[in-house]
Amino acid sequence: MGLFSSDRYTRPGPGVRPDTPRKKGIARLMEVLGRDAWSYFRAGLLAFAGMIPFIFFLILAVDSHALVFVLLAGIVGGMVAMPELVALADTILRSLRDEPGYWWQTYRRVWKRNLKESLLPGAVCGTVFAVQLFTFFMLPEIGASTSTLVMLLVSIVLTVGLFSYILPQIALLDLPFWGILKNSALLFLGYLPRSAGALVIQLVYWALIVLYYPLTMLILPFTSAWVPLAPALLCIYPALDKSFEIEKNIAKMREDNLQDALARDAQESSEAPEETEEN
Repeated sequence: MGLFSSDRYTRPGPGVRPDTPRKKGIARLMEVLGRDAWSYFRAGLLAFAGMIPFIFFLILAVDSHALVFVLLAGIVGGMVAMPELVALADTILRSLRDEPGYWWQTYRRVWKRNLKESLLPGAVCGTVFAVQLFTFFMLPEIGASTSTLVMLLVSIVLTVGLFSYILPQIALLDLPFWGILKNSALLFLGYLPRSAGALVIQLVYWALIVLYYPLTMLILPFTSAWVPLAPALLCIYPALDKSFEIEKNIAKMREDNLQDALARDAQESSEAPEETEEN
């Protein structure tokens, strides 16, 4: 499956004590926000910067009714936004597993590592979202039936639900996009109560952003995607950890790296006297 590349989880840095018991639910959310909200905010601000092309072209599409802007929003906007959204998801996931590290160094490394892998998912997901949102805004003008509205809303719900699992998998796995899509569908259905919780959080947030546009554009740079994504990932993180054994694999990787480092140190120490004698 290609889970966890070798250099992802080995950097030291500030964190929490490993023996600290984890809280649950709202208490856990408040705990991670109190500790890592500044990292969330900075990653979220960069995610908003990446979303600007998508928002810009989508507004042009709605105002002009031009499909070319829908495609630009989906393909170009999606490809620009996805690497930042994946890095944001990675920031939140590291916080949820209480992983030590320095945010900026880790963020840059994650962004560079996942840049190419994010382009295809960004173009596909961006195009789907752009078409759905454009259609939603056009419904009053085209006089769509109730059944059309229901079908559109169902498609939006399914897309947001799958997207909740797509982002963390791009950050964690080395898989082709179609494999990630398959996993996302299985996880969404297999852990439906948790999926529903994450889905409701994100739908309510983005519905408020859309319904109160353009006033919400004033707060979006500060809340961006991190405000709904943090509690959403908190809901589904146990499902991800159970399915992919995230923390078990990371702990094993760290232990292996430590053993390798100790072996190298022992070898260097044993070679040092021989070099001294030869000199």
